[in-house]
Amino acid sequence: MRRVFSQILNLFFPARCPVCNEIGQRHLHLCEQCEKSVERVTDRCLGCGLPRTGCRCSHNNFSLCLASPFLYKDNVRNAIHRFKFGGETDLSTYFGKEMAECVAFEFGDVKFDVITCVPQTKRKRRKRGYNQSALLAKQISRELSVPFNELLLFKTRETADQHDLRGKDRLKNLKNAFAAENEDAVNGKTILLCDDIKTTGATLNECRKTLLKAGAKAVCCTTVAVTPEKIT
Repeated sequence: MRRVFSQILNLFFPARCPVCNEIGQRHLHLCEQCEKSVERVTDRCLGCGLPRTGCRCSHNNFSLCLASPFLYKDNVRNAIHRFKFGGETDLSTYFGKEMAECVAFEFGDVKFDVITCVPQTKRKRRKRGYNQSALLAKQISRELSVPFNELLLFKTRETADQHDLRGKDRLKNLKNAFAAENEDAVNGKTILLCDDIKTTGATLNECRKTLLKAGAKAVCCTTVAVTPEKIT
């Protein structure tokens, strides 16, 4: 009976590839073309999250302890854009599953106490209607059976959009822009910090520094994708 019901649902609401959005054969799985074409991060450097052949650690003075499944290119980039700006919040399920698998692979020996996310200001939350990083973190929490707490960090002020800035301006834009909401909830904890995209790493670095300063024992990071482009 369940199988018949599933077939009826697929007839009226056919499964779509989460990346290219074309009708596919299995729910929450890539279509055959995307499975062959999307670029996953392999042999990653945990300092910058990129493949070791394209490591950017020498260009930064921080290490992120970062594991992300995809490179921010082509169909993956388009899908993240739909998720982040187009209201396709259901993509958090697929992306969160992929992130959780990546975290389990790279940080399998790490016992996380809590999962949190990069925060938004109230203005940004009202404008977009949701925090995409929180949706990802919630899915990862379900996959890894680790508690999620959205309130470990808050943003102290409005900042310019990072994608409009380059180089050192990205770092200046976020300096002292985050604070710990409750240091008692952070102190001594091993934390997994989630965001959607890592470009230069400025946002993750500032959030990670804030958590460590508040007493976190360790902070690892994960995003859906890391951008391989050189940022000037």
